Amino acid sequence: MSYKKFISEKRLRKSTSEREKNLIIETESDKARIIFSAPFRRLQKKAQVFPLEQNAAVRSRLTHSLEVSTIGRQISQKIVRKIESLSHEEKEAFVNIVESACLLHDIGNPPFGHFGEAAISKWFKNAGNGCYAHHKNEHPDWYSDLEKFEGNAQGLRIITKLQSEDDYGLNLTCSAICAYLKYTYPEHERKKQEENPSTKKNGYFLSESTKIQGAWKKLRIPPHNRHPLNFVMEAADDIAYCLSDIEDGIEKKLTTIDELIAHIKSELKKGENAMANDAWIEILTHASKEKMPTNKFISIRTNLINRSTTIAAEHYIKREDDILKFRFSESLIDERSAEYIILNIIRKFVSEKVYTAREAEILELAGDSAISGILEKFKPLLDLPKSSFDALLEKDRKIIKSLNLDIEKRLLNLIPKQCIKTYNHEKDSPLEWYYRAHLIIDYISGMTDDFALEIYQKLSGIRVL
Repeated sequence: MSYKKFISEKRLRKSTSEREKNLIIETESDKARIIFSAPFRRLQKKAQVFPLEQNAAVRSRLTHSLEVSTIGRQISQKIVRKIESLSHEEKEAFVNIVESACLLHDIGNPPFGHFGEAAISKWFKNAGNGCYAHHKNEHPDWYSDLEKFEGNAQGLRIITKLQSEDDYGLNLTCSAICAYLKYTYPEHERKKQEENPSTKKNGYFLSESTKIQGAWKKLRIPPHNRHPLNFVMEAADDIAYCLSDIEDGIEKKLTTIDELIAHIKSELKKGENAMANDAWIEILTHASKEKMPTNKFISIRTNLINRSTTIAAEHYIKREDDILKFRFSESLIDERSAEYIILNIIRKFVSEKVYTAREAEILELAGDSAISGILEKFKPLLDLPKSSFDALLEKDRKIIKSLNLDIEKRLLNLIPKQCIKTYNHEKDSPLEWYYRAHLIIDYISGMTDDFALEIYQKLSGIRVL
């Protein structure tokens, strides 16, 4: 099967440019649009594991995303070398699309990561009274989006809507948009599907349904199927995050390299997997030549990345036909491989030693309070009838004064104009309140960890300057 429909320069917005379309240039342009965007820059102040971290050696979402893109590039290069049917242009574009998907994969994360997601979901679940309850009863499918907020879905909203003057966001190629989308169902539909990786989480909000449907149509991808290159992005993230998180744990002195090595050795002995044990002995033998603990970990990390990217590329080539025909739903890192077994042991070790560290948990709890607190402070904007909210948007002083909307006026003034522009594109709808809720969420999810805490403190009167 040809890659031509999957590797494309097509975009959702019709081009007014007369320049000749070049696949390499267009997919390179995607990477530039992402890297130069404000949401991508803000990832430098969003935590990978440790919110509000002062140690620059510990990863942020930005450094993690760059590492994922590097690993994604490695896997892609190993794949395209083996696919003779691809032209030089298509091979370059294949790698570019994967890199873009990797750079984008965390772009929708709110402050404080998964705790931020949970805080937004919980707040809307508990806000089931008054205006919200009325709208929820009328349109339950749409409001399930709010009660199951997901950073991946918010990411699609950012790249297809929030980052431009019109309603096309970054206007990336449809290939980049689809390669980004790991979960392919909206919340109200996903639970009706058979269990598979594509239904694990809310993939996109119904507000972006027409955008992703349009991208699938342009690439002739049957709805709710993953783009073939999305599996490469997923593998790159899986390789990167457990290795980076354990390295950060070592940097934070929550564990040591010797403790990690001893744990892996012990777990491999329990599993009695000769292949994985032999691979680990080989990795460790190479690393033992290093005298410094830091260099020893770098050797282990580099060796595991090289091995894992090779396994992922080989698995992709082996299952290429199934992937291109949408019959594949596994990880590219074969679960029977030695590399998967070792990475999985590390992943579980990270869960025990790093994610549950007291420092990380306290900061996550603080993040939950901050996000919930900000939503509570902005609740007056959600309690207003549409006519009163329109008066605020239009800065109608007479109505604002007569209705005593001074607090609401100041709250609205805090929201960036870009978020309001997106709301204005969507507000003339029976679902206006849903879009108004997204207006607040768009503002909050775009905050960095430190800014969210600062805004919460200021709105609560805890901090003035």
